Amino acid sequence: YCRECQDHGDRHYQYTQFRKYYTDYTVQEKVTIRIEHKPGELMEVDWAGTQPQYQDPGTGLFVKTSLFVAILPYSQIIYAEICEDQKLANWISAHNNAFRYLGGVTRAITPDNLKTGVTGADWYSPVIQRTYQEMAAYYGTVILPARPVRPRDKASVENGVKIISNRITVALRNKQFLSLEELQHACFEQLEKINHKPLKGKDRSRWDLFLSEEKDHLLPLCVKPYETAEWSTAKVQVNSHISFARHYYSVPYEYLQKQVDVRSTRQTVEIFYHQERIASHERLWGDQAYSTIKAHMPLNKQFYHDWDADRFLRWAKSYGSDTVKVLSSILDSSPVIQQTYKACLGIMSLANKYSAARLKKACELACKRSKSPTYRMVKDILLKEEDMQRPSVLTKTDNRPSAPRGHQRGAAYFGGGRHAE
Repeated sequence: YCRECQDHGDRHYQYTQFRKYYTDYTVQEKVTIRIEHKPGELMEVDWAGTQPQYQDPGTGLFVKTSLFVAILPYSQIIYAEICEDQKLANWISAHNNAFRYLGGVTRAITPDNLKTGVTGADWYSPVIQRTYQEMAAYYGTVILPARPVRPRDKASVENGVKIISNRITVALRNKQFLSLEELQHACFEQLEKINHKPLKGKDRSRWDLFLSEEKDHLLPLCVKPYETAEWSTAKVQVNSHISFARHYYSVPYEYLQKQVDVRSTRQTVEIFYHQERIASHERLWGDQAYSTIKAHMPLNKQFYHDWDADRFLRWAKSYGSDTVKVLSSILDSSPVIQQTYKACLGIMSLANKYSAARLKKACELACKRSKSPTYRMVKDILLKEEDMQRPSVLTKTDNRPSAPRGHQRGAAYFGGGRHAE
């Protein structure tokens, strides 16, 4: 700096004066511009650091919870909810409840880069959690994550978290709660007090400002709240079904052996192949069961990728008549024959796992025990090695008197026999 001044024939500042002017410059450059938000534009969401707790009456232990906070920066209205944990299902449910509380949906949502909602934190191309993205699309809004390590991007929610956390902590610290519901009720009471209290320097509350200037700008609510969905993968089996949560759901037979995506809710199970939905079923609960759409099955006379009833029975003949009876029973056990193919393949696998001789014997025992033998019966016989046990030999009754044992006392001892005469 001094050299530049000398080159231009200018006088330079002394060190102390230069430092003062430079400090003033850096302070001025750090001044941030206040972002003017539009009504209905944005909702900022986050988990609070505060973890309210309740006492489990059964165990006497204290259970920590999570506090979800949402705020609309324009009106500063706050929504808060106590959740069991910070898992995805509660994250989505809290959003549903926030929208219902507000009576509408903002055009954008800004979460922190927490793993519940954002799986890849990147300013230019953040990766949004799939279910969270689905929820946003369902409501017609978008997810705009805050920049990593940029708290000013979500200053409103940080302030809202601080307000609600302090109020709840102070209001609830000397009270005992015995359930999540009790804790949530107390949280909601504090929330209402915050939203209806006049803002500092104004004669209106957050709620008044929201109703008069922001609510009409929100997107309308959907008829039903978004239902949390979980995604998983599965492989289409040779019986044209996928296995999901111990139940089986049919898929068009063109997709045999393909890897598919499964989207599940409490009501439905949907199957996708390359992002195209290829099947939809009502979700099954309870005991293991099949959900089969007949249109997914191949024509009766068409070979099912080289598997059909005739081929199973031809294979069974080489293992004896009882094995044929077992497979015939399995094939006849369902009106949709393809549902039985997996059990038939199970019988075939037992021959490889054990031996032909043991399978034949196990099928023989199964046929003796039941008119409708099943794969499970045959498998249990082999597991317990009942096919290897010899039949019990019945002992014949001997009519001869048994040999005397130990010391025998005669009738004379008791005053009987000839001595009694």
